[in-house]
Amino acid sequence: MRVEVEFHPGGNRRDVELATDATGLALVRALGLAPDGHVLVRGDAPIPEDETLRDGDRIRVLAVVSGG
Repeated sequence: MRVEVEFHPGGNRRDVELATDATGLALVRALGLAPDGHVLVRGDAPIPEDETLRDGDRIRVLAVVSGG
């Protein structure tokens, strides 16, 4: 399946090919990102890492920033 990914900050976009039953965690790993440092958003809602993705999904990847 193909998923469109948009990275924030930055706004860069990329299409990613994944297995049919891929989850959010599989997407994060395919992108080479740290799971605890990113949040996936579909539409207006964050999705859990065990959520199954669908072909054609548009997923925003938000980098988590912390500090003081």
